[in-house]
Order: sequence, then structure tokens, then C-alpha cells
Amino acid sequence: MPEIIPIIRRAMPQDSTAISSLGIRSKAVWNYSPQMMATFRKELTLSSEEILNRIVYVSTIDDKIIGYYSLREIDSEAIELEHLFVDPDHLKRGYGSRLFQHAIEVVTSSGFTRLIIQSDPHAAGFYEKLGVPLLKTIPSSIPGRSIPYYEMIIPVE
Repeated sequence: MPEIIPIIRRAMPQDSTAISSLGIRSKAVWNYSPQMMATFRKELTLSSEEILNRIVYVSTIDDKIIGYYSLREIDSEAIELEHLFVDPDHLKRGYGSRLFQHAIEVVTSSGFTRLIIQSDPHAAGFYEKLGVPLLKTIPSSIPGRSIPYYEMIIPVE
């Protein structure tokens, strides 16, 4: 069966419900408690306005969103990969890596020199496999939990 290559496009405000739902479904793969999922639900819900004011891209197959990422500017040099999620039905097929590579291209072409990633602990292997250096662990939004904090230096073109 030939590989299906998704289309990556800029997210539109009307994608907010699909994006938010996908992020929550993807996070739920890790069997977090209902209390933790309630916290994550708030953090993973992107409004139409947030989509307009951030850099958000979606990955689609047959016009169905199967993944997305969002970038949030920190300052003139640094930008944060705030979200990167793939629909659970499409995991382990390279779609997340493609989204990450696209994000790096966007970050590089936008002139940022540092990419910050505060990752779910379960996604640490994904970023490490991609060669993103772990800088430290930091407290999570969930009390008593720590998360990996990555920082990638982006070469200036």
C-alpha cells in the first residue's frame, strides 16, 4: 500500500474545535486520571482567536485533520512549540516527525534562533529521537509532576 503523505496547511479559525478535540484525544492515550485530563483539557483547547494570533498548522488527509502544532512567540529570539499532536489512529507513521520538521522550517524562516519545548514526559522519546537536546526538567501544571524542557538552537540562514 502506498504511503499517504498528508497536506500541511495553516490552521483556520474554524479548525479550533477539531484541533482541540484531537489534542485531548491524543493526550488521553496515556491513560491520565480524569482530574489530570480536566487540567489538560483547559491547556489543549485552542480558540479561534488563538489560532489567528499564533502560528498554527494542521496536517490533513482527505481534508480531515490528523495532526497539528502551534508555536507561541516568547521574544524576538525564542519561540515555543506549544503543542504538537497526532490523532491516536495515525500514530507511529511518521506524521509527528513531518509536523516537527515543518515547524523547524517555519521557525527558521521566521528568524527565531531558539526553539523551546515543554513536553509531556511520555513524548520525551519522540523529541530525543529527533535529536532535540534536553536542558532540564521543570514543574508541570500538575502539582508534584515534572516535565522535560528542551531547547534547540536554530542556525541562522
